[in-house]
Amino acid sequence: MFFTVDKKGFGGAVAPPRSPQGAWGRLAAFAGQEGAWRLRLRGLALCLLWCLCFSLVGCDGPALKGDDLSQAREAVSQRQWSLAERLLERYLRESQDSQDADSRWEAWQQLLVVVNAAGQEPRASLEYLETMQEEYLDDDARSAVILKRMAEVYEGLHRYGRAVDMWSAYIGLGGLSPQQVLEGHRRLAAMQFSLRRFDAGEDTLQQCLALPLPDHDKIMCMYDLADQNMARERWQEVSGLSQQILDSDPDQNVRGLAGYLLADALEQLGKNGEALKQFELARDAYPNPSVIDNRIAHLRKKLKK
Repeated sequence: MFFTVDKKGFGGAVAPPRSPQGAWGRLAAFAGQEGAWRLRLRGLALCLLWCLCFSLVGCDGPALKGDDLSQAREAVSQRQWSLAERLLERYLRESQDSQDADSRWEAWQQLLVVVNAAGQEPRASLEYLETMQEEYLDDDARSAVILKRMAEVYEGLHRYGRAVDMWSAYIGLGGLSPQQVLEGHRRLAAMQFSLRRFDAGEDTLQQCLALPLPDHDKIMCMYDLADQNMARERWQEVSGLSQQILDSDPDQNVRGLAGYLLADALEQLGKNGEALKQFELARDAYPNPSVIDNRIAHLRKKLKK
């Protein structure tokens, strides 16, 4: 329906006049709708916040109940590293007075596995290892495992000074097997040489050679000493040590390594004929025969001149 107004020069349809009461009514209706939407948005936000909290905490809730160590084993098998780490940390924290020492040791070992598998920085492993070191200070067998692991981590970080400290403590433990004692001395000497503490490294290897163990077991300490003398260009010492190794009837691998050192030292001493002979003897036992083939060819050319 249209209304008309009588106005000279104008005619047509116009909208009905709006009353103030009608305008306020529509505004109130709009405001009511906006308030309803705000309530809905608040409800949706609370719901999303609840879901977020549940995803961060709630999903792990069932696993964090009961036997933490058993649950941690399951988490490790499922490669759920973050969950496994939290479970193991809580188990170790809450079982400090536990009489089950083997379970605590297992938990520590699992924790180190988890940290490495999760790709965390080596420093994270060191933090756990330092705590373990304090806990097992009076347990030489387990201290040996911890100190060796710490030394290896420090080596990987090129913190050779700290690695020296760990290996020094390691070889001072009681109850080590002959193999552990030998390895400890060799690794300690290697770190000392890396720090250019040549005299200290040589003393460590001499201590190794003085150990009350069969000569065959100590042969690699003598090889390390010959190798380090080679790096210091002490050719006569290298020649004498290498010959001692060969005279002790070592296994094939050591024979090849010592034979190469002896031949190299003889060449440096100007004894090319003897060097050629030793290279030829060492060739088949050496891990990389092509290297020796090059040295043989070089010496043959030199001898023909």
